[in-house]
Amino acid sequence: DNALLPVKAQVGERPTRAPMHSAWRGQETQAAADADELLASLQLRGHYAELAAELSGGQMKLLELGRSLMGEPQMLLLDEPTAGVAPNLAYTIFQQIDAMRRELGLTFLIVEHRLEMLFDFVDSVYVMHMGQVIAHGAPDEVAQDAQVREVYFGE
Repeated sequence: DNALLPVKAQVGERPTRAPMHSAWRGQETQAAADADELLASLQLRGHYAELAAELSGGQMKLLELGRSLMGEPQMLLLDEPTAGVAPNLAYTIFQQIDAMRRELGLTFLIVEHRLEMLFDFVDSVYVMHMGQVIAHGAPDEVAQDAQVREVYFGE
């Protein structure tokens, strides 16, 4: 159910159309099929019947990403999508984001502190420190920036 909440323009939600099952049943069936496919791609299909509160932190992050996609966005702002997640699952989350970017043509604006992981998946990076942009550019260029290395990597 969590993945179905953001579906756009649900005809069955309109008070005048809700009693007319034939007017919205097909849309609801398609939305459920789309959600099932999305959950499978996020490796969450096996958790379909579980409450969201029963998922691990990483699985919850993947579910949040999936719910966002059900709204058919063109761009997503993700604020620390891997916060509190084990490194191996954080890498999986970034792999999913990268696949969505390539396959769905989505644009992502990601706020993230795990720069070493983020650099493997992005085209462009802005690095901020104390509210100021201290570097921007391609990940390999930013990774070599002396100020970035000092602030984020302690070098």
